[in-house]
Amino acid sequence: MDELSVRKIVLMALKSKWGPAREQRTLAAYERYPDRVIPFIGLNGVSPISRDVLEYVDGQLATGKFRGVGEVLSRHYGFSAETGAGTSLEAGDYTIPMDSPGVQDLMCLAAKHNAVLIVHMETTAATVPALERALQRNPTTKVIWAHQTHIKTLDGSTAQHARKADPDQIADLLEKFPNLYADIAPGFESRYLRSGDGRLPDRWKDLYERYSDRFVVGLDGPFLASWEEPTGVARSATVVRNWLSDLSPSTQAKFAAENFERILVDQPSPGSPCEFLTK
Repeated sequence: MDELSVRKIVLMALKSKWGPAREQRTLAAYERYPDRVIPFIGLNGVSPISRDVLEYVDGQLATGKFRGVGEVLSRHYGFSAETGAGTSLEAGDYTIPMDSPGVQDLMCLAAKHNAVLIVHMETTAATVPALERALQRNPTTKVIWAHQTHIKTLDGSTAQHARKADPDQIADLLEKFPNLYADIAPGFESRYLRSGDGRLPDRWKDLYERYSDRFVVGLDGPFLASWEEPTGVARSATVVRNWLSDLSPSTQAKFAAENFERILVDQPSPGSPCEFLTK
């Protein structure tokens, strides 16, 4: 973080099994660096979202130690790739619709505890309507839709599906739902980066400037290899900073820190008890 001039990070522990040992890793980092780490409950790889998971999340959020939950893998494309260091990176294929009972219950818990819910949801003809239905039912849940960039994929996971997304679709959702936010962390689609992607297309630049209060940045470092040999993290930081450099100074400041700090403390309305839909 010092080398990359990153002042704070949201940290979500990644482990194949959810439970206290997983979150203790996050809290250990927070206790060591309380001014630099923002602890979230890690849900990456957790599927299905069972009643046990929900009750655990409820209890952990009730401690007041965690500021959010994520990533919910609403739609995540699986992949396997080799690194330059000779290790293999693998991620599973997940489908947990945003309007499914488990995600609806998580949204209720996030609102109840004034926490932030981070969602990884690839854009398809099915996922966006489900997101709309979920947001309509949970108007006070603060949701960050990760990886909303000009290189994102649309309706598929191959290189041919990259750069097809419509920023007007994102603008429509932001306009309809004031509790929806997004980040510009390079995610799954970063494998398709090519020369020229370091600059923002005009329509995406217009989106970011028009909704300058609704976006945050991230590095998306879910693999331990990225931190042991941090060229990947440095690459993501460089990509994000190149994009920010195309924006006005005030928008840069909002994306980099101001928006997230405001989202953490903003509370649209008091949370209420949750009657879980998940049985």
